[in-house]
Amino acid sequence: MRRYPPLLLVCLLATACIADPTARATPVPAAPSTGALASPAPASPSPPAPSGPRLVSVPTGESAALESPLYAAPRTSARCEMPAIKPDHWGSMKRYLGSASACLDRVWTREFAAVRVFYSPPRRRYVRHHTRDPQCGTMPAKGASGTYCPLTSTYYILVPRDVIGPWGAAWAAQLTAHEYGHHVQYMTNILDYADFRSESASKRAIDLDSRRLELQAECLSGVALKAARGGLPPLTRFQDLYTGRLPAQWVRDHGRPSTQRRWFERGWRSGRPGSCDTWSGPEREVS
Repeated sequence: MRRYPPLLLVCLLATACIADPTARATPVPAAPSTGALASPAPASPSPPAPSGPRLVSVPTGESAALESPLYAAPRTSARCEMPAIKPDHWGSMKRYLGSASACLDRVWTREFAAVRVFYSPPRRRYVRHHTRDPQCGTMPAKGASGTYCPLTSTYYILVPRDVIGPWGAAWAAQLTAHEYGHHVQYMTNILDYADFRSESASKRAIDLDSRRLELQAECLSGVALKAARGGLPPLTRFQDLYTGRLPAQWVRDHGRPSTQRRWFERGWRSGRPGSCDTWSGPEREVS
């Protein structure tokens, strides 16, 4: 789904923050009239015939969320040197985002390989203005800084001018890792499960599943950023992103800032995808 603008920059981006709760990205349809965004995500691509160890089948339905083989993946690491972001220099920000994405490719390719699950990295686009995806339409979604489209396996990062500088490094890395986390959910059929449940659920149930989905992506971002060795900001810089207030609807479908921070820290401190099972616990853990 979409990702909120940086809470660290609430004062600078207040209008964007207010607009965020209206956006929906990875299909969690309320009605079929929403077009491409309401289309169910296709099944994960069939793996080619393996030349090495036999690949493990990825479960579907509830088992995809509760018994994912990815939960058994070990802690991993990848050496990722990050370029500097120069103030008001779009090219340097694009290079930083590209380096972050390439680093995440290495992290998640290793995690999936460790549990013998087929994996293909997502596409990515970094933009200064909204653009169009051939399947999901306007991207990122209106009011959003980041959106993942499972129909084209592409995430989009919209970069405001205010964050183009060294101070925007944590925001850029975490936003990228969060949207990448939705691709991980897609590759493990968790995204399909959430979409299926939303088709006949109440608004309250849809919001609950949305929180489980978003908080899991938040936790997975912590796992991946912990694994990325090199020039990434320290934990304290990422923790600063979870200050400020969110509109009520944003809390209902994404969780409180304190809850988001707790799941991010859980992933960071454990370094293991298995710590990110938001689907098994009680509702109070994803409030």
